[in-house]
Amino acid sequence: MTRKLAISLPDDLAARLDSEPNVSAFIAEAIRARMHAEQARATLTAAGFALTDAGRAQAAAALDDL
Repeated sequence: MTRKLAISLPDDLAARLDSEPNVSAFIAEAIRARMHAEQARATLTAAGFALTDAGRAQAAAALDDL
């Protein structure tokens, strides 16, 4: 199911969307990427990683070890 929404954007973002053949798909993909990043941050926080530059390095090292 989909919903039609009306949004307002700054001129520079609206101009960027002018070159997209499917603006809805582009925006949906961007929102999904943001949601994925938010979930990843929540997972890292729950696993005890600090979300600082040092914490991100620690998480990357732990993932490399796996």
